[in-house]
This record gives sequence, C-alpha cells and structure tokens, in this order.
Amino acid sequence: MNRALPFALAATVLNGPAQEKITYDDHIFPLFQQSCLNCHNPDKTKGGLDLSSYQGAMKGGSGGKVAEVGDTGSKLLTAVMQTAEPKMPPEGDKLGDDKIGLIKAWIEGGLLENKSSTAKKPDKPKFDLSMSADPAAKPEGPPPMPEHVLLEPAVVTDRAPVVRAMAASPWAPLLAMTGERQVLLFDTTSLVLAGVLPFPEGDPVSLAFTPNGRYLIVGGGVPGKSGLTVTFDVTTGERMLTAGKEFDTILACDLRPDLATVATGSPSRKIKLWKTDDGSQLASIKKHTDWVTALDFSPDGVLLATGDRNGGVWVWEAQSGNEFHTLRAHQAGITATAFRADSNVLATAAEDGSVRFWEMNNGGEIKKIDAHPGGVLGFSWARDGSFATCGRDGKAKLWKPDFNHLRDIGDLPDLPVGVALDAEGKRVFIATYSGQVVVHDVASGERVGELDANPPHLKERLASLRAKIAAHPGELAEATRLRDEAAEKFEAARERISEAEKALAETKSTIELSEKSKADSLAARDRTQGELNGKNQERQQAVDGLANLEARLEQRKSARAELDGELEGLRQQVAAGVSQIAQLRQQPDGPEKELQLTDAEARQASIEKQLAETTGRQRDALDQESSVAAQCQDARDRLTSIDEQVRALSMSLEGQAGKLQELDQTIQAAQARVPDLEKQIAAHRGSATEAEKELATAEQRVSAKTTELAGLKREEHHWSSAEINWRALEKNREAEAAAWEAEGRTTEYAEIQKSFDGIAAALADARQGEPSEELAQEIARRESALAEAEKKVVAARARLDQALATADRLKAEAQQLQDEYFRSLKAETTS
Repeated sequence: MNRALPFALAATVLNGPAQEKITYDDHIFPLFQQSCLNCHNPDKTKGGLDLSSYQGAMKGGSGGKVAEVGDTGSKLLTAVMQTAEPKMPPEGDKLGDDKIGLIKAWIEGGLLENKSSTAKKPDKPKFDLSMSADPAAKPEGPPPMPEHVLLEPAVVTDRAPVVRAMAASPWAPLLAMTGERQVLLFDTTSLVLAGVLPFPEGDPVSLAFTPNGRYLIVGGGVPGKSGLTVTFDVTTGERMLTAGKEFDTILACDLRPDLATVATGSPSRKIKLWKTDDGSQLASIKKHTDWVTALDFSPDGVLLATGDRNGGVWVWEAQSGNEFHTLRAHQAGITATAFRADSNVLATAAEDGSVRFWEMNNGGEIKKIDAHPGGVLGFSWARDGSFATCGRDGKAKLWKPDFNHLRDIGDLPDLPVGVALDAEGKRVFIATYSGQVVVHDVASGERVGELDANPPHLKERLASLRAKIAAHPGELAEATRLRDEAAEKFEAARERISEAEKALAETKSTIELSEKSKADSLAARDRTQGELNGKNQERQQAVDGLANLEARLEQRKSARAELDGELEGLRQQVAAGVSQIAQLRQQPDGPEKELQLTDAEARQASIEKQLAETTGRQRDALDQESSVAAQCQDARDRLTSIDEQVRALSMSLEGQAGKLQELDQTIQAAQARVPDLEKQIAAHRGSATEAEKELATAEQRVSAKTTELAGLKREEHHWSSAEINWRALEKNREAEAAAWEAEGRTTEYAEIQKSFDGIAAALADARQGEPSEELAQEIARRESALAEAEKKVVAARARLDQALATADRLKAEAQQLQDEYFRSLKAETTS
C-alpha cells in the first residue's frame, strides 16, 4: 500500500533535541498582538473572532472554530498561510514563515494556554471507524471515485517534478501520484485528471489507499523542519484527518484498515503509531538503525511491515506494536515493503537489486528475484498476485503470480523511479526521474498513453482547448487537402500500373502472336524447302533425261550419217553399175557380154535393192532422229519450266527467311522489354502501396479530425464544468469567510446595542433622581454618552447590514455557481 520512492530520502535530516513548548501566553498572544488584534479584539470582533484572549481564540468566530488540535488544515493556519479564504492579514504581506511556524507548532502541540497547561486532545476523526467483516473485501456498490473534486492545480511548475510516490486504488480505476505541494488523482481508464488534493504543508512523499479504496493517506512535509500525514476522502477531496506530527518530513505512512491507527516512518529511525480518535501517539518503536523508508499495513490489518535505509526489515503486530518477525537478507536500503492482497505474503524490494518474498506464518523467505542490477526502485502488487518492478537498469518488469518473468518494458524516457499496477492489473504506470509518467498495457507491453504530472491551470487548459476548437476548421480543411492530394497520388500510381500492365500485356501478346507467326512461317518454310528439294530432284531427273535424249539424238545422227555415207556409196555403186551396164551393152553381144551384163544387172539390182533398203532405213533414221530431237526439245522446255519453279521457290524461301529473321528480332525485342516493364510495374506497385498507405493515413487524419471536434467540445465542456466548480468552491470559501465576518458583526452589534441599552437605562434612572446641579451634569454626561453610543449602534448596524448583505450576496453567488456547475454537468451528461 505504501509507495514511497527512494528519491524522497535525499533531503531530510534527523530530529534535533526536544522542542520548547509553544503556548498562547508566551508565543501566540505576542504574535496576535503585533499582527491581528487590530481587527480581532473585544471592541472589533471582525468575523466574530476575538484573538485577544485564549478563550476567545478557542471559541472561534462566526464560522466556527479556527483551530483544532493537530489539524494543520485549521482555518487559522490556512488564513495566515493565505492558502484559502479569508486571508489574514487581508492587506499587505502575509506573516513570515517563522510566525506561521509558531502558529503551526502551537496547533500541533495541543493548543497550550501556558507552560502548565495540558495539551488538548483532538476531536474524533470525521470518518466512521466501524469495520466491515473483511476490511480488504470489495466494498458494496460502485468503487469510490472522485465526484465534484477540485481540478484546479494548487501548483504549476516550469517542469514536471519528480514523482515521489504513486498508489493505485485497490478497486477503482484510480491512481494517485505526488506533485508539487499536491496529490494528483487520475482515472486509469481515460488517463484524465480526476482530482487535485492540495498539500500546503510541504511536499508529499508517501501515499497509501485504504483497502476499501475510500481514503488516501498522504505523508510528507518540509525536510528538516516538519512532517505530518493527511487522510483524504477521495470521493469528495475532503481532508478527513491530520495525524503524525513530526519534526522532519514523513518518508513512509499508512492507515490501518480499521481506520484507528496511523503508522509513520521518518529520518528519526523510529516507527510511530498514532491514534486517529485523538491524535495521540500510541507507540514509538526504536529498532531501525537508519531512516525508515518503507512501511505497509497488511490488508487484514493484523501486521505492519517496515524497512529502513540500511536494509533492515521488521514485521510488527499492528495492534500492539510488538515485534513479530525480523527479516534479515537485504544488503542495501529498502525501497518497498508491500503485502499481497491476501496478507499472507510480504514483498520487500531493495537497492541491492533484489525482491524477496516472505510468508508470514514463520517469516521464511519463499522466493528471491534478482530483478534489477544496481537497485530496485519501485514495486507494486496487482490484486491477482501479479506484480511489477522497476530499477536502476532503466527497465520496468512485469511478473506473473507464480513469480516467473512476464516481460520487460524498456525504451523508457528516463530512469524509472516508481511503478504502479491498476486495480485490474491491466495497465502499468511508470514514473521516471524527468517527471514523465508513461502507461503501458500489461498484456502486450505496448505504450498506451502518458499522464501529465504537471497539469496546467484550468484557465490555460481551456484557452488551449478553445484555440484548438477555433483552429479546427482550418486543420480539417488542410487534412482534407492532404487527403485529396494523397488520393490523386494514389490514383496516378494506379494509372501508371494500369498503363504498364497494358504495355506488358501488349508486349506479351506481341510475343505470343510473333511466336505463332514464326511457327507458321517455319512450317511454310519447311514446306517450301520440301517443294524446292522436290523440284531440284525433278530438275536433276529432267537434266539426266535430256542428257540421255541428247545422247540418243547424237546416236541417231551418227547412225543417219553412216546411212548417208552408205547411201551415197550405194548411189555411187548404182551409178557405177548403170555406167558399167551401159558400157556392157555397148559392147558387143556375146555370151561373155550377156554373162557380164547379167551379172552386172544382177549386182545392179542387188545394189539398187540395198539402196532402196538403205534409203528406207535413212528415212526411218531421220524419223527417229526427228522424234528424239522433239523429245530433246520437250525435255529442254520442261527443264526450263522446272528452273523457273526452282527460282520461284528459292525466292519464296529467301522471303520466308527474311520474315523469320524479322519475327526473331520482334520476339527478342519484346522479350527484352518484358523485364523492364515488370520492373516498372513492381516499382509502380511499390509507389502505389506507399501512396495507399499515405492515403489511408490521410483518411485516418481526416476521420480523426472530423470526430476530434466533438471530442474537443466534450473536453471543453468537461473542463468548463471543472472551472465553474473551482469558482464555486472558491466562492463558497469566500461566502464562509463572509458569513464568519457577518456573525462577528452580529456579535459586535449585539454587544454595542447592549452597551447602548445600558447607557439608556442608566440615563432613565438618572432622570428619576432628585434634581440637582450634580444630577444635571450626570444626566448631560449620560446623554452625551448615549448619543455617542447611538452613533456606534448606527455604525455597527451599518457594518452588520453591509456584512450580512455581502454574506448573502456571496452565498447567492456561490449557490448560483453551484447551480451553474450542476447544470453544466447535466448538459455534459446528456450531450
């Protein structure tokens, strides 16, 4: 429950010697006499308050008591500190810190009248101490959340302060974190500021929720000067209890679940237990050897665990303060002691880098985890037994209920100094040394947001929101313009893809058609080559046939020439035979003549017969020669025709070869273009993908901007309501101060009227006496006194009327603001 961070240790000092008693007579009256009695005396009781006597100071004014034992939120102290209305003195500089310190010490010391007085006991605490059966059980109804709590920061610094402590409500989506003289409450779901709890006593250092989540105890103070605890009701932001006055800052504190005891630890090395009913000290335990840096009541209220800067850890009986366990193991300063929700296991974290777990039956160590080299700076349980740590290795770590590691959370903006898990264990909050508080999802480890540890004033927040609302139309127009540009870019990329794909398709179609044409041309070429081969064979046959015919023709000519020679010889022989026969006939007849003539004629007849036969053969030879010559001519004509066909086929073949070459070139060129086109398409698709992403981002921005306005207006309405509530609370404080003043004026008027009535009665009595010069003088004196008293009555009545009018006006204004606030809330809910 207690979540004090180690950085709270660096600026405190040990207690000094016993302090002098601060009394009204010796210290406070001289201070009042110097600074306050002009307005707060028996004759002028401004606000009905007379500070000229101890009894008057204890009585208070028209607004009630101004000082309560141990309550550093008393009206007297807040008035002189000028942290609330009315401010004292109303004009000029406020009291010096030394004087304020005296008043504070007087209140914390029991409002002593003089050195022999006994310290007064404080009133009962304002919350019910009755316990449910199980203080750690889930409370009935909705878990306690802030309602109508102040949202105006008490302090806004130039840079976010170091978060000294964080604590998560055990049941509600609520996280408390320390700030500069204030505690900030955040909704762990929306990560929106849910409340501001001012802590004007100094800087808060330690925070702890009660097990039911209703109350938050805050410990802190001014290092080396003062420390205390204040318990707040988180639902209203009201200060319920002030306890544990120290002379140094409180480093660790917790409120026992039964609300009866406050435990504190400080540089005094002592553990102190304080009763909440009267503020008295119940016990002071001196066991630690160094500053007490960590402290936690078990959720069942049975045990109290404490740790110190020297590594010492003790467990005590919460009721009696008796020692229960001494847990010796850590070798460096303790940064956290935390009981698990079932109260059976205690976790201790230390600067030695380890987290140790102890069971409470016999105090035995059940697990040691070397979580963070260099030192563990933060620890937090979840209700299911899972837990988170952070340390000097710059990491936060999440752990399972079985003590096994779940995941690391690194890449943090600075050294993590504190960690807290929300009520459901779904989110982890990590505070860093630079004042940043980052939020991560437990299941995924992803960062989901950040908390503003230094929230702006409401006026500045509203001005920023209204500026955003005013700038929204222009931003939406710009987002729309960028979206349209992205859409055009994406469409252009798609068109380039389409054009490139079309070119690729056409190129592939060209390849396909060219390859088909090439196949057809190859087939045609093969057919033409086949025909040419056939024609060449036919030509060769024709050439061979012509040669045969020409050889036969030559043979026929040679045979005819032989026959011509033979015929010429036969003709010559015939002519010779005719000549011989003629000679023989001229010879004288005689047997020899006859015989010779007969032989000659017989030979002549044989030769003529041969001649006739040879002539016949010549004619046959000529006919045959003519026939063969005709066949030769036919063969030559056929060869000429075949040559023409061969030439035609050869030319066709050459044309087909040229066409095939062109087709090959076309195919090669197209095939070479395909990779370029595919690269272009891939590049265009990459550009289109990027353009599509840009378009999607631009569309998301437009969508976000479109819906953003409604969110901005809701935020503006919410913070406007908060600003109205702040003004209503401020006005209510003014009204209370005015009512206090009016009551004082009423008392003043009554006293003056009473004095007037006394003077009037004395005058009436004097007038009843025996006439005498002395009586006349007395009557004149009394008449003069009555006239003066009447003037005082009139003046007092005027002051009273003015005070009443002011009180009524401020009350009406406060009520008006409150009504306006609730109307604004209603409008916010219904919108």
